[in-house]
Amino acid sequence: MKVFLKSTLAALMICAFASIAVFAAVKGKVKTESVTFTSDVMVNGTLVKAGDYQAKFNEETGELAIMKDGRIKAKTTAHFQSRSDKAKNTSVRTLDSGSVAELVAVTFGGSNQDVVVGSNSGAVTGNN
Repeated sequence: MKVFLKSTLAALMICAFASIAVFAAVKGKVKTESVTFTSDVMVNGTLVKAGDYQAKFNEETGELAIMKDGRIKAKTTAHFQSRSDKAKNTSVRTLDSGSVAELVAVTFGGSNQDVVVGSNSGAVTGNN
């Protein structure tokens, strides 16, 4: 009976450690930061009103979600683009192309990469 309990306990501990490792690996692939839009912004055809939001980028799926109070307000495709230095603060870049600015990129504080809206091709132009 003691051998069975020791074996079961050992198996449970191995499973627990494996679960923690998997969770940590997945969590590292998703970046989330608070962002503030000082004016209304268009994200992939969806108007996002000025205010405080969470920007959540999933590296594996290439999806950037703009969330408020746990609800997704807008989603778009995005990708990493290298920076020459580490960002000091989290910031957003927009492009004023008409009546409403369009989201171009999100930079997470401490990162040496920008999250650029759109596919991997093309360069980012315009800053705000």
